[in-house]
Amino acid sequence: MSRSPLPLSRRGLVAGGLAGTAALLGGCDAVGDLLDGDDEPGVSGAVTPTAPAVDADSALVSEVTQAIAATSALATATGTTVAALARIGTHLARIHDAHLVELGGADPAQAPVVPTDRATALKGLVLAEQRLQDRLVLAAGAARSGALAQVLASMAAAVAQQRAVM
Repeated sequence: MSRSPLPLSRRGLVAGGLAGTAALLGGCDAVGDLLDGDDEPGVSGAVTPTAPAVDADSALVSEVTQAIAATSALATATGTTVAALARIGTHLARIHDAHLVELGGADPAQAPVVPTDRATALKGLVLAEQRLQDRLVLAAGAARSGALAQVLASMAAAVAQQRAVM
């Protein structure tokens, strides 16, 4: 004889799905704890791939912070030298300084000499911002740490947004 399947209510389906998901997620942590030998319960290897690699990216971060500091110095100098570019220079310098703080800081770069002609100064600033964006994109691709790669990619996106409105 053919039996008809038992009807399943929507509430039963949702409750079963949630219970299964909770068991699956709890099981992943438990298996990870056993495999990793962690003494602390609930800490699995699943959360460590994005943790920064201690020394693997230190040279990369140093290079990137130098490039950001140099571009920040140029933005500040441009805003100071050409009054018509003061607002954009200050705004860009603030963004770059925030990025430096995020990466742990850097020694300030020496202020470059900026031409007093607005068009020439703006062209130099736009070119420097493009170079910095390209450097950040390359650095994001080269980063060994997933967290650092995300930060650098975000910084590149911030520079790209600012370039779009320059």
